[in-house]
Amino acid sequence: MEKAQKPKKSFLGYAVIMAAITVVAKFLGLFRDILVANYYGMTMEAVAYDAASRLPVTVFDLVIGGVVTAAFIPVFNSIMVRRGKDDAMRFANSYVNFILIVCIIIAAFGMLFAETLVSVIAPGITAEATVLAVKLTRIMFPMIIFTGLAFSYVGILQSMGEYNIPALISLVSNVIMVTYLFTLNRFFGVIGLGVAMIIGWAAQAFVQAPKAHSFGFWYRPTFKIFDRDLLRAAKNSVPILIGTWTVPVCSLINARFASGIEEGRGMTAIGYANRLYIMLVGIFSFVATNLLFPFFSRAEAEGDRDSAMKMMRTSVKALVYIIAPITVGLILLATPFTALVYERGQFGAAETALTATALQGYAVGMIFMAANEVIVKALFAAEKPQVSMISSLVSMAFNIVIVIFLSKSFGVGGIALATALSTILNLAINLAISHKLYICRFNLRDILDVAVSVISSAAMIPVIMLVSSHVSNGILSIALSVIAAAPVYFIVSLILRSEEAGFIVKGLLKKGKN
Repeated sequence: MEKAQKPKKSFLGYAVIMAAITVVAKFLGLFRDILVANYYGMTMEAVAYDAASRLPVTVFDLVIGGVVTAAFIPVFNSIMVRRGKDDAMRFANSYVNFILIVCIIIAAFGMLFAETLVSVIAPGITAEATVLAVKLTRIMFPMIIFTGLAFSYVGILQSMGEYNIPALISLVSNVIMVTYLFTLNRFFGVIGLGVAMIIGWAAQAFVQAPKAHSFGFWYRPTFKIFDRDLLRAAKNSVPILIGTWTVPVCSLINARFASGIEEGRGMTAIGYANRLYIMLVGIFSFVATNLLFPFFSRAEAEGDRDSAMKMMRTSVKALVYIIAPITVGLILLATPFTALVYERGQFGAAETALTATALQGYAVGMIFMAANEVIVKALFAAEKPQVSMISSLVSMAFNIVIVIFLSKSFGVGGIALATALSTILNLAINLAISHKLYICRFNLRDILDVAVSVISSAAMIPVIMLVSSHVSNGILSIALSVIAAAPVYFIVSLILRSEEAGFIVKGLLKKGKN
């Protein structure tokens, strides 16, 4: 029987290429946000655009988002291993058609009930902003159709061992939006920006089609609704979907509470901070999860869970080692960092202060979010989505309770912190249950390595505080803090015998000999 396609390159080779593509795409996305902040700041148009652009993404994530690749990849790889490529491609075609039908229904629903959806997500914004947000919502909701198609292609290509093109898709859409902001924004304003977003998502789907065809996938507008493989994917879809609800539901809750702060400015600040936070953590977690999920699925299909678990543990520790110092730096330098990124044009010092406060709250959960992404993918690959469903429901309930109190006491910072604390709880539950199921198990050495990364990051705190207290210039403060704190982090982790630090030293020595 035909085996699932194995990557020809090493995981490290794929990771390096994907990381490079992801960094470029994320920074272009950041540049897009900088331009939006420059042109619109926290004006009425910005508030309306933020509310409207959240809605299609949030509704997509709530109704089908996490299912598109997570339910597809394990079933597709299982069919490849046990029955061969032809059957796998037939399943892929049925799955794509199913996703398209669902997305068309969602898009029609969103356009029809746009006014109600805006009132739910942003009840505190002004009447003028509400009218514009409803108009933008109706324009942007069809993007859901292209979003579903794009992620369907991602699942096919990653299952076939192609990672670079799926990593490129956000780069394509960001190029389109940045081009619009530079050239046509002055003529068509925020309405045109909404149209540019739809075009960007359509491009994400179509740019992947030629490569999918080269692997043997040819789209046909037919599918069997009671196909056994489609039903198998559907069986896992509900717990997978609920298991991925934590982020979109928390985002929805955050927006609702923040919309009442400074006539919607709080919601916009939360949006700017969240995008910056997601960009930073996403550079690393995106590479890890998108590369590892197909590997986990193939390993499960071939009965080799030990290999998957070893790769999962190594990835989590590497992510913690990279992200822990970034977390400390982001919390301590949130204000100058936010000013460096956004403060120009319509985005002034007041907007910086509000956004930086939210960014500090989000940063608390950065390590936990990255680790949780890997654990959840391992659970999906093992077709145990019920675990992430349980953790998601508990953490969402927890977020609803604590955001009420934290938002009253700490404003936008408290709202963001509520999300971070919910992420921590989510990870804790996933780890506890998956340990019992022999899906994710960490030994004492792994735990010590994680602790070393945290302790080494803490050693940076006095260094950063000392530098920032003596340097008033924001850019210089950030640069000198990094230059002074990074060696401290590496040396302390090396002294404490971090496996990751040792790996870096061995790599440098090996390179020096060559």
